[in-house]
Amino acid sequence: MPLYLQLLHMALTTELEAITPIVMVLLVIGLVTAIFQSAFQIEDTTFSLLPKIFAMIAIGLFGGFGALRVFEHFAVMLISHAPGLVHQTWS
Repeated sequence: MPLYLQLLHMALTTELEAITPIVMVLLVIGLVTAIFQSAFQIEDTTFSLLPKIFAMIAIGLFGGFGALRVFEHFAVMLISHAPGLVHQTWS
């Protein structure tokens, strides 16, 4: 497999690795909120959106489950493979 395809695969894997915990937390919060709304028959849109907004603010303040570290590791790997990308044929 060419190096650029390997790097593309690594980029997509890195993205999934960084985003999955955040999406899972928001999914659980949305599910709990939906169950609470259906149990008490609350039809307020703000009530379903507000907990997710607070969760995203908290995730952003506390580092996002190491997402920055995952992206930093990918950037270091990409930079270390840069000479190979420059000197290879792309066709």
